[in-house]
Amino acid sequence: MRQLLADEEVGHLGLSDEGQPYVVPLSYAYLEGRIVIHCATKGRKVTVLRRNAACCFAVNRHPDKVRYHAEKRCHYRYQSVLAFGQARWIESAAERLQWLTKFRDHFSRRLGHTIPPQLDLQTAAKVGLIVIEIESLTGRREEDADPKAHLSEPLEP
Repeated sequence: MRQLLADEEVGHLGLSDEGQPYVVPLSYAYLEGRIVIHCATKGRKVTVLRRNAACCFAVNRHPDKVRYHAEKRCHYRYQSVLAFGQARWIESAAERLQWLTKFRDHFSRRLGHTIPPQLDLQTAAKVGLIVIEIESLTGRREEDADPKAHLSEPLEP
């Protein structure tokens, strides 16, 4: 599960907005056992998580296209993980700078780029940063499914 979190770059942040579900797809980095999200400083997700920090973060990988399969078993290759925890909005520009630097370095290494010059507090003050402290993980995977199992076309009416 941790490897899937480390490998992927897009997940879905699930929050509760006054009893209503709110899910946001976004990019992230899995750093030091936490999910780190670089975002805007204002917006619905920031407002919601400040009221209720409990969250669920979902990541999945589907190497094959899901195809029509009404008359066949729902069986295809996939991996998924749900991370449950507390989403913490980083208020301090100094702490934000530390996480932002790790975030930047992570993606620079992944993309094979040289790491740009040092970030500063002014830059960190202009961006938002959320760190999810993971309390529990659950996941599923199916690796043995036949990738061609659902290649049939739908039946004509």
